[in-house]
Amino acid sequence: MAIREFVFGCALGVSVPTLLGAQDARVATRALQDSLRPEIERAVATGAWARIDAAIARLRAAVASPAGRADQWAHYDLAYALHRRASGMIVEDSARAARAILEEAVRMSQRAYELGAGGTALALEGAVTGQLAGAGGGLAPMRFGPRAFRLLDQAVSEAPNDPRVALLNGITRFNAPRAFGGGPAKGEIEIRRALRLFDADRTTAPQPTWGRTDAHLWLGLALVGLNRPDEARAEYARVLELSPGHKWVTEKLLPELDPTR
Repeated sequence: MAIREFVFGCALGVSVPTLLGAQDARVATRALQDSLRPEIERAVATGAWARIDAAIARLRAAVASPAGRADQWAHYDLAYALHRRASGMIVEDSARAARAILEEAVRMSQRAYELGAGGTALALEGAVTGQLAGAGGGLAPMRFGPRAFRLLDQAVSEAPNDPRVALLNGITRFNAPRAFGGGPAKGEIEIRRALRLFDADRTTAPQPTWGRTDAHLWLGLALVGLNRPDEARAEYARVLELSPGHKWVTEKLLPELDPTR
């Protein structure tokens, strides 16, 4: 324990064991995040949604703990895991079931931002809000679409050099209808900017470090939308270099490029 923490704690009448206990709890929360982050990425790559469900349960417990309640990155990680789980449900045509998960992800990303996670959390909220626009049905595009863009614009303003902010902005623009300012051309521009930012990214834990594999995957999808299949195939090959056997790429995206095989 730092001397100044010891002196400050004693001045407030806080016992040394209490301070040590709080410190140990923070360390435990960090250790949980360090173990779950690669587990979530592996689960996404293999389509092992039950493992993401288990990670979500542990992260929910973490943010409810005394140490986790004030931890912006624990809240961010929970929002991110929920976002990943909902994305899988949407791909599997279970958008209606994904809504409650997306709504929880919005709340967790908002809390992460309130606790100091900055534009990184704001971009995640914007991306999840964009998913609600697509998954909500009815008037959801009108209700959530403009808000998603506002959040992402603010996130880019607050964190212009964060590759994950650029990536989430690009994915959301790609998925938005052209009539709402989206489409593959808009997505390509921002996703390529994200890849340039990843080249210079030196982010370390506890801040999030995910995204490079996803950037190549979503750039490939944007290129397919722009009728540039050879370039898309090269991006999918890069995904497989970074994440060998990636299920979505091997079982769906590459076969869709070569439907006669």
